[in-house]
Amino acid sequence: MDKNYIVLEIDAEISRLQQARALLAGTNAGKPKPRASASASLRNNKPVRTLSDAARAKISAAQKARWAKSKRAAKKEARNAAAAAAAKKTTSNGPVRKKASAKKSVSVKKEGQPQTKAPVTPAS
Repeated sequence: MDKNYIVLEIDAEISRLQQARALLAGTNAGKPKPRASASASLRNNKPVRTLSDAARAKISAAQKARWAKSKRAAKKEARNAAAAAAAKKTTSNGPVRKKASAKKSVSVKKEGQPQTKAPVTPAS
């Protein structure tokens, strides 16, 4: 058996005997304070730890930072997935490529524009 358990049981027994003696003597002047039962004190043998407000705020800020980091990662992943889906879209001619379509639009613009230099005609 654990020594602490034995000591608690002895203390509880002493307390009960003192209460019985006080009842038999008819006086309540020497009544001891009620003690926690042995089983209750064995269950809660860890000391209660309290945190300061600063410590709570620090822990809270750290957790919020972790949540924000995971949300940023999720948004980035969603953007990448959307971009990948947009890149895979196809037309009737096949996959759309941005570089090819950009070059094509530039060449179309050049063909449709009149030449800026006027041909030199000999003056006669």
